[in-house]
Amino acid sequence: MPLNVLRGLLRGASRRVMTGKKGNKNFYKGRGVKPTGFHTKKGHYVIVPKKVPEFVVPDLTDFELKPYVSYHSPKVVCPPMNENNLLQEVADNLQNIRFKETP
Repeated sequence: MPLNVLRGLLRGASRRVMTGKKGNKNFYKGRGVKPTGFHTKKGHYVIVPKKVPEFVVPDLTDFELKPYVSYHSPKVVCPPMNENNLLQEVADNLQNIRFKETP
């Protein structure tokens, strides 16, 4: 018993990421994903529609831009942002910022 404690102190703690494969057979660690339902007493899984992620994709049928950027496109160089430029940008777009729809 004391030998195992001493060996553990000398070896040091593991600083790696703790995954489900590193623990014992009863250790369960998820990957940070929210569950979409719950387990019942009989072992079934009930999906809650409010918890299912919903992806809202706009209709892009008549959209003129392509889904990629060509390597032959011209490089756009912007001047570095400083306090005066930022203040001017905010002042120019203040009307749009006030009425911008927030989720």
